[in-house]
Amino acid sequence: MNGFMLAFQFFTILPINKEIAFNQRTVPWMIGMLPAVGLTIGVTIAGLTEAAEYVFSLSPIMKAFFVWLLLIIWSGGLHLDGWTDVSDAYFSYSLPEKRREILKDPHIGAFGVLSLVVLLAAKGVLLADLFGQFDHSMIWLIWITIGSRTMMALLLIAAPLAKNEGIAFYIRQSLRRNHLMIPLLIGVGALAIPAIVSERVDWTLLTVVVVSSLLFGVFVWRFAVKQFGGINGDLLGAGLEGGETWSLLMVWSYLSIVTG
Repeated sequence: MNGFMLAFQFFTILPINKEIAFNQRTVPWMIGMLPAVGLTIGVTIAGLTEAAEYVFSLSPIMKAFFVWLLLIIWSGGLHLDGWTDVSDAYFSYSLPEKRREILKDPHIGAFGVLSLVVLLAAKGVLLADLFGQFDHSMIWLIWITIGSRTMMALLLIAAPLAKNEGIAFYIRQSLRRNHLMIPLLIGVGALAIPAIVSERVDWTLLTVVVVSSLLFGVFVWRFAVKQFGGINGDLLGAGLEGGETWSLLMVWSYLSIVTG
């Protein structure tokens, strides 16, 4: 339970007014509980959106905007900051050492702004088209928020680090490879809960979300090692934002194909 609350303290804006020790016992559970955080975020957003649609009769575009905004609010823009930092560093076309130095710069550059606009626009357009074209439950949104955070947890535990400093390095000191089982098992359970309570489940769609999340995780791993020498907090945040957008694209592609 302490790890669960610590995960919300660390990765969301949810106010948890409790002092929790950050040690080798709580940190593995904090990272392991990331899929549960994703489940909570997805269910909350889906529930609030359905409630708003019932009260205000939201159009598809307004429904998409509601989801788009809540995804940003839940994390307080934490992961978007990583996306802009990584974009500035990558498009500097420098050596990995220089790119890691750019990640430390608190200022945002032109490439960071441009990539942020593209990312947010892509999410907005995909959500608008999903709600506008397809009469489908929002279970895919819950699966995406779970999948992206499960992927982030696995990378944080197993992927090589870019440097021996920073928040990712600090967290890694309390993690071991056998801790991979925690987010994996909790992730499977979190993915199963919406399927169990849903009246109808598209198992192929679930497979699409899971496979797309895993493939994007492999991409982030290889990209981080090649371009930065390993992962860090910014790369994990960028991977989560990119992974959500990628999964939205895969869901859109799948629904477009099956509906003709």
